[in-house]
Amino acid sequence: MQAVTTAADPHAVQDEAPPRRFLLRPAGVLTQLVSASCLLLGTIALVLVQQNKSGGTALVIAWAIGAMAGLVFGGLMARGGLVSVLASAALVGTFGTVLLVIDYDALRSILRLLPDSDVAMIADILVGAAVGMVVTAVLCLASIPQALAYGRAVREAEAEQAASSAGLAQAMPAAAQTIPPHAPSAHIVPPGPGVSTGELVQRYSVPSLRPAAGGSFGQPAAAPTGSTKPGVQAVRGAADSGAQTKPSAPAVANAYGAPPPPYQPPTATGGPPAPGEYVDPLQPHIPAAASTARGWTPSPARTTTTLILRPKAEEARSRRRVYFILGGLAVGVGAGVGVMVSSTATSGSGSGSAIASKGDSAKTGSSTTNGGKPTTGGAGGSTTTTGSGTTTGGGTTTGSGSGTTAGSGEGSGSGAIAPVVVAAPDVPIRSFLATQRDAIAKADAHGLVENIAPTAFAFGVNADDIAEGRAAIEAMLAKNLGDAPPDGFRVTSKYLQIGELNNHAWVAEELELDGGDGPRRIAITQLAAFLDGKWTTVALHWGEPVPDATAERRAVLGNMPRLGVVPNKADGGSDLDKAVRAAFSSRTSFVDARSERDDAFNFGSGPGERSTGSSIKRLFARLRSELKISGGARVVAGSTWDPAQSTAPWIGFAALNADYTYKSRAATDLTQTFRVLAILIREGEAWTIVQTQFSNGGPVR
Repeated sequence: MQAVTTAADPHAVQDEAPPRRFLLRPAGVLTQLVSASCLLLGTIALVLVQQNKSGGTALVIAWAIGAMAGLVFGGLMARGGLVSVLASAALVGTFGTVLLVIDYDALRSILRLLPDSDVAMIADILVGAAVGMVVTAVLCLASIPQALAYGRAVREAEAEQAASSAGLAQAMPAAAQTIPPHAPSAHIVPPGPGVSTGELVQRYSVPSLRPAAGGSFGQPAAAPTGSTKPGVQAVRGAADSGAQTKPSAPAVANAYGAPPPPYQPPTATGGPPAPGEYVDPLQPHIPAAASTARGWTPSPARTTTTLILRPKAEEARSRRRVYFILGGLAVGVGAGVGVMVSSTATSGSGSGSAIASKGDSAKTGSSTTNGGKPTTGGAGGSTTTTGSGTTTGGGTTTGSGSGTTAGSGEGSGSGAIAPVVVAAPDVPIRSFLATQRDAIAKADAHGLVENIAPTAFAFGVNADDIAEGRAAIEAMLAKNLGDAPPDGFRVTSKYLQIGELNNHAWVAEELELDGGDGPRRIAITQLAAFLDGKWTTVALHWGEPVPDATAERRAVLGNMPRLGVVPNKADGGSDLDKAVRAAFSSRTSFVDARSERDDAFNFGSGPGERSTGSSIKRLFARLRSELKISGGARVVAGSTWDPAQSTAPWIGFAALNADYTYKSRAATDLTQTFRVLAILIREGEAWTIVQTQFSNGGPVR
């Protein structure tokens, strides 16, 4: 907006003010902030996805590209472009919608290195951010009318300015012929051809000092000696101004054919010029004191203020620099946070020197085996692992041909047991779990047991629910589920933890079943194997979480349900049975037998009692309690269901009752008996526990 004061046509109108942008500007700024935040989230997610190898890299990259596009379109919104506003609203709305509908289990799998409380807090923050993004998208849509009005005004102003510049350029060649040589071109607009003397006086004289009709600006000066052209009236300069040449400068004829008069300093004179006398408007005029005397009638000043809408000139610096700064900052901070979070993982691996040879060639470098991933040597070569590291997770180092394996240094190696390496499952375990939830929603026990091994073992919700074999498990689950409402149960997964190794997975999930008499929680753990192109459950444990105060009160009163007897039987290897009985002989032995894998898990008997990784060891180590096996134990090794483990089983499970003795709130020793399902894997030469679930036999009310 510029204010221009001219002495132009008095009928000139005042242009309208530019449209307001009180919604457009904040919407653009918020869009850029949201896009920068999304770019930061995308960078962190990319680092964690690569670290966890959980898939979804393409989606994260698409998210980051969309965030960078949002930075650009958010900056262009201030110009009033409809495309920029719609693109910003679409991008920001998409970001918010994705964050609102993101599955908690997917977020938990990405942030599996963090405790559950931190994951829940991050989930709440993401929901709040998603709501803010949706509000920003609505604000962008609400600013569309302002964007249209402002864009239209800017285009009209640019068109008017372009037309004005074109007209002035066309008038310049003709007007330049009438400019006197001594005219100050920086301040005088050249008159057009055929301009009369009155028009020149009207245009160039000071409005407040213009003479009245028939008046004079001052006393007449001496007339020029003559005219250079016959028939042309002599033109004299203003008497009060004099020629614009110094006394020593040579006289130069002016543009009107008459030589300039001798130099005279300007004098303070007044009075109007003689009628018909031409007054050079370029000569300075110094009014005398008489000009303010009585009888002097100044010409009224006809001025008009015109407001012309003109777009502000674009800054010389490009906006791309700002986008690069915001994008680089988001990427840098996101990468740093992602690396910091991923580096907090407790690695159960050791580093050593690995040398693999094949023929005469050799490759030397640093080797780390984590989570039981096998390292395979070349054909006909040998693989030697040395150093002070420890290989964990049941991993092996194998070589075909005449390869050898040796381990030295502190820790243990897994060369004594060499399980057959199988291909990774081509069906995600999450798809298998979704199928189970669908069957639970329909209370379809038969559909549940279709994916259960014929020789599987299961604990049910009630104290006497102990079943082995597909038919017995189907009857038990049908009793636990009960009758479903007409539209089925509404099943919600409240917690999910998955550990995977080779073609096996141990799963811990807490489901909420809503329907009928109200919602209820079921804590489920299971061991599944991928065999013959599908997932099959070989061990299962269902339990209802019971508050510790309720269980303690029932235990003090002695009216807890009596647990069913677990058959004392072992299949698939005596070393696994010995390891189970040693682990549950005391609390200290149980702590020593726990694995420190990141995907290790423990379900407690009460609501929300969950722990993962190495924190399980620390939790049980500081408890002032005692733990020991009660009665028999059903121990099964992987060789009973997986032909690949027929000679060297590396995974198994144990089902048992365990007495847990602790100090009650009355400072007396109190013992509760829990049902326990434990999943074990071979790490090195020892069996370690990667998952356990403790539950009270119900019903407990």
